[in-house]
Amino acid sequence: STMPSNEGQAAGNERAGGGASDQSVCSLSEAEAELICPVTDIQMLEVAKVAGTKWSDIGVYLGFNSSQLKDYEVRHSCSLYKRLFDLLTDWASRETEATVGMLLVACRSADVGGAAIKALKKHRH
Repeated sequence: STMPSNEGQAAGNERAGGGASDQSVCSLSEAEAELICPVTDIQMLEVAKVAGTKWSDIGVYLGFNSSQLKDYEVRHSCSLYKRLFDLLTDWASRETEATVGMLLVACRSADVGGAAIKALKKHRH
């Protein structure tokens, strides 16, 4: 029941042979698919583990303000990674389109792009 529309082309359907659009979106190329797929808890945890002191920079790039960042600091005074994991899960629940790509952009902006990419490669979809 494939309906003719140009949505399929946007998803790269013609390249995938016109199969179900869900599958073709997440089988673009591994790297591209990864970026547009929703971010998972495990991926957020892996990024949180490697971000270290850059946790607050990532928060700023994801739209958190200084008083919100202070709250995470108070809540998890002894653990940088719990601060960031908490922040990321809040971000993912308020951001309806929270994707791996958006998270990576924030990590790159905070100078932890390389570490984040390595961490994410452990947990591909």
